[in-house]
Amino acid sequence: MHRYLRIVTVILLAATLLSACSKIPDHARYIPKDAVAVAGINLKELGKKIAWNMITGSKLFQEMQKRIPEKSTKDAMDGIEKAGIDLANTFYVYVKPDTRFKGGNRITGLVPLSDAGQWEAYVKKVFPHAEIKQHGDHKETSLGRDMFVGWNSHLLVIINVMSVSSDYNSLTGEGNAGPGEKPMEDLAGLSAEMDNAFGVTKDNSIVSNIHFANLESEGHDITFWLNYGQLMDQYGANVSGSGVSLSGTLWKDAAFTTGIDFKKGKITGDMRYYLPDEMKELGTELGATNVDKDMLDRLPNQNVDMLLAMHISPKGIKLMLEKMGVLGLANTTLATQNMNVDNILDAFTGDISFVMNDFSLHTETEVDSFMGQAVVHQNQKPKLSLSYAMKVNKKENLQKLVSIAKENGLPQIENGFAVPLDDQDTVYALINDQYVVVSNKNPYSVGFLQGTFKSQKMPGPVAAAVTGHPVAMYLDIQQLFKNIDAGITHSAQDSVMIIESKNLVNNISLNGGEFINNALSYHLDVNFTNQDENSLIQLMDYGMKMNEAGKIAQH
Repeated sequence: MHRYLRIVTVILLAATLLSACSKIPDHARYIPKDAVAVAGINLKELGKKIAWNMITGSKLFQEMQKRIPEKSTKDAMDGIEKAGIDLANTFYVYVKPDTRFKGGNRITGLVPLSDAGQWEAYVKKVFPHAEIKQHGDHKETSLGRDMFVGWNSHLLVIINVMSVSSDYNSLTGEGNAGPGEKPMEDLAGLSAEMDNAFGVTKDNSIVSNIHFANLESEGHDITFWLNYGQLMDQYGANVSGSGVSLSGTLWKDAAFTTGIDFKKGKITGDMRYYLPDEMKELGTELGATNVDKDMLDRLPNQNVDMLLAMHISPKGIKLMLEKMGVLGLANTTLATQNMNVDNILDAFTGDISFVMNDFSLHTETEVDSFMGQAVVHQNQKPKLSLSYAMKVNKKENLQKLVSIAKENGLPQIENGFAVPLDDQDTVYALINDQYVVVSNKNPYSVGFLQGTFKSQKMPGPVAAAVTGHPVAMYLDIQQLFKNIDAGITHSAQDSVMIIESKNLVNNISLNGGEFINNALSYHLDVNFTNQDENSLIQLMDYGMKMNEAGKIAQH
């Protein structure tokens, strides 16, 4: 009996693990591996989280329906259902280098089809003048001035038609073409590009890239892939104006990935920056140490609008300068001040923080004179407190930097400097053996050094977001908009945006920086005020309200 129980347990565990791994869509193989960027929308996953009855049963959706004519909604749905598009699949858009196209890139969309016959019928109905041709194993046609499309039994490929024209005298400005642009008129060339789009081989497909494959197999609602190595190769290895040539090994196989998920009451994002083999040591160094907690505890922590903190390894910075081949140049430049890179890097631990408190936006009435007449006008003026802090490593190295500041005539006060910005604002920079702190409010600078704010505990959501990571950021939307009067704007649309943005989002946090599996990893949370509705529905509602406000502003 126990033997069978163990077997069943193993089977269930294996099934659970396998079900947790989403299969990469078959049509992803049509994305070439030299694509600079790839975006994917996983409608299958979105459909799991927001089932149709869940959408229609939502209170927000019912409100949205009131603002959309029923016939328009029905027509739109009928059009989608009859177009033969597989709405339970992933749509991709990729960008590939091609100097003939606008921006030096070809933009291509991949749309899976459930019924190619329905799609062809849809094209004939909506674009009656389109000339459909059979080309090899697929059909193709132009749709107006903007798109060239091709399809086979299971996939629709869409290529942008905007090209860069050198014949400026021939441009008429008609259609969607902008200055210096015109629709691609070479149908033979577009047909060849369509052949290339359908002809991507397995060896040249992006699915062979393990980082892309891992991203897509995680089953996110939206994915974004940036081929950093390809991007750098495309724009060249020379640093503009510096005369320094960088080795391609510094970005070979480097990539940035993002997975976005819409959940009830929040949006989450997971980001990774994969480093090339040449830079692994740098990643290990940058992701090894969390931000100093004592520094965070000393920050003014009441009425926090935004807080940014990070630990940037001095050793990592020096290593990066070495890899880039600019360490010698930096030392040569600093030698004019009898210093070198080590003097600066060793002065600090690499712990840095920035906090904004007490933000408000108010209206001030000002009177100016114009041709002897008094002119009264109102200006919106912000008020806020800003504080910036760095932790000291070697005091003797810091004193060298302080000496340079004194030699350059910075106004001195006890334990630091006071730099007037105008008649009302001054920046205070105070220094002790542990920290350098800069603030536009002297009580905050003094309070930081004396540890005055340590007795006031940082609000829980802020502390949870910013402690225990090499990099962290927290933005409190509610606090930020708390002291902004939506009525002070000159635009009704701006007023609606302020009100609805405050109603929509509670706070945003980003943290991470740990070096895991050869990648610097980060996590994003966008927490909504309404925790009962899926965030995607709330975003749709927000977008509709903004659209309505725009229409009102135009009238």
